[in-house]
Amino acid sequence: MDNGGKILFQKEGSSQEGSSIKLLRSSQEGSSIKVIRSSLSCLSVSNNCDQPGTKPLFQKSSSMPCSSTSSKPQQNMSRNWPIAKKNLQGYDVATPELFHRLATLEVKGYTTRYTFDELKCATQNFSPEMLIGEGGHSQVYRAVFNNDQAVAVKVLKSSRFSEEDLFREVDISSGLSHENMIHLLGYCYCKEIRAIVYNLLSSSLKQRLKQLSWKERMQVAVGVARALEYLHSFYPPIIHRDVKSSNILLSEDCKPRLSDFGAAIVHQQTLQSSAYAKPINVVGTFGYLAPEYMMYGKVDEKIDVYSYGVVLLELITGKEAIQSNSPSNRESLVLWARSLLTCGLCERLIDPDLKEDYDKDEMKTMMIAARLCLLHSSSRRPTMKTILHLFEEPEHWLEMHKKREDLPGALGQGEMDDSDPHDFWVIYDK
Repeated sequence: MDNGGKILFQKEGSSQEGSSIKLLRSSQEGSSIKVIRSSLSCLSVSNNCDQPGTKPLFQKSSSMPCSSTSSKPQQNMSRNWPIAKKNLQGYDVATPELFHRLATLEVKGYTTRYTFDELKCATQNFSPEMLIGEGGHSQVYRAVFNNDQAVAVKVLKSSRFSEEDLFREVDISSGLSHENMIHLLGYCYCKEIRAIVYNLLSSSLKQRLKQLSWKERMQVAVGVARALEYLHSFYPPIIHRDVKSSNILLSEDCKPRLSDFGAAIVHQQTLQSSAYAKPINVVGTFGYLAPEYMMYGKVDEKIDVYSYGVVLLELITGKEAIQSNSPSNRESLVLWARSLLTCGLCERLIDPDLKEDYDKDEMKTMMIAARLCLLHSSSRRPTMKTILHLFEEPEHWLEMHKKREDLPGALGQGEMDDSDPHDFWVIYDK
């Protein structure tokens, strides 16, 4: 674990990180949701992605909208596209191939390359006064260009992974366009610095969590769910791998944008169990990592679902994923919540700063969603599409819950421990 809480080690698995890949959004709007028994207890810089005439790098099905909102089922029009099988771990950062790839992105209008002098001037020589955030692998500066446009400059700390991280983040981010995702503006790659330029937002969920009203917390929960559903609906899916409150940026009106794609990978399921699969770098932040990912290096969409469940717990409780009472005493929010739920004390989860100013049905819905996302078995966790259905059609799910007279009136009774399949409602997409 590094100083920023990031966990770095290698496990056997597959890694298709930042490949030069065409992606297709899978059309699953006509999917049926099968509900099986489980416990639902208690409870000059411009954004080139938006420019007319430009196309994202990732190909999508014409039957799917860019943002995940409620829509009627549509016919599946997906097609398989050829996939270039490359692995970033094999790149020499000085090779012409990498420079050609970055240059191609720039020429096609997907991104802009900035010079070191431009960023140096815009950040006042990377002044500490312009520093607005710092993590284990990067520092983020506020920058103002000559046209008075304010942006965020993410400077990668020097490491053997910094070039790889920059290339992967630019390659993936340049092909994304969604209202709940940060917009890539450009990058700088030179001997002095590796940096990525994004549009500037006022703060992160981690910074503002305790100040948010219940309505704003619900807005964040739904917005992040839509962003993740968008990533997962590509073919092959994009796995973020580092969903956490500090990577959820907020606008002044609390509209969330998912950020930091330095750990994101394009996941090809056909290679997951291959005997020739390359080792995967297991990265993430302690407190948010799914157990199967941390222990075995297993990567699929469900590791993002688990991390999202931790974020939901943060929204419910107002607490951070890891409580640091002292350097030697660090308590997991998930473990703390499980202890309360097991005893049927779900009311104690609710942030007292909300002062009971919240919608009880919405709170129950968010608790149900968090419980499902945090199931220990990845196969039993819902997809992000299902979670969106839960938020957008809560009456259906809450009515089912009320009919469960044989269940206790709490989310607990062992329900976050899915050892007994007869004690759970398990939701699957088919």
